[in-house]
Amino acid sequence: MKKWVVLVMMAGILAGCSSGGTEETTKSESTAESTAVMEVSSSEKKIELKEAAFQIEGTPYKIKILDKWAIQPEEETIPFSAREELGVQGIMVYGMKKTDVDGFETFKNGMKEQIVSTEDFQIEEGSAAEADYQTAHYSGSEYSFIGITEGIKIEVQYYLLETDTDYIVVNLIGVPSFFEKNAELITEMMNSFVAG
Repeated sequence: MKKWVVLVMMAGILAGCSSGGTEETTKSESTAESTAVMEVSSSEKKIELKEAAFQIEGTPYKIKILDKWAIQPEEETIPFSAREELGVQGIMVYGMKKTDVDGFETFKNGMKEQIVSTEDFQIEEGSAAEADYQTAHYSGSEYSFIGITEGIKIEVQYYLLETDTDYIVVNLIGVPSFFEKNAELITEMMNSFVAG
């Protein structure tokens, strides 16, 4: 992947690049209501999740996302993305075949290099963190940071995962308070990501 891919992906989510807010469903994307409901606060406000299905490099995947997120049309380098209609919270999932890369470490290091070199997004000093990460189905690494764009603080969490056939990036983006309030929900979403 080229540096411009990461730049385009981040700029697209941050700029809210949809025109008119229409939802399109392609043959490789579908959504189904999920019965999963999470309690978010003591006021019993609940966030519902829906299941989204898509393909990466010919392999079918599915993940639960926030019901209020609108699934975006598939792009050439981003097979799946969804975001809040009038906000910055969203998700992108993309990847490449394992046979196209010389190992997971090469993939991970290449992605990190592209992430930190994005010029339109200034990473807040001391906010970058990296750790091993395990979902219910896959292992990999989490790389997160807080950045500033147009005066707004944005937290970005990259989950770099190894599946049976692909190296995958699950990229969640939002204001820092979104991640603070919804840590359990993020874990549920990541644990729902699976091939099939």
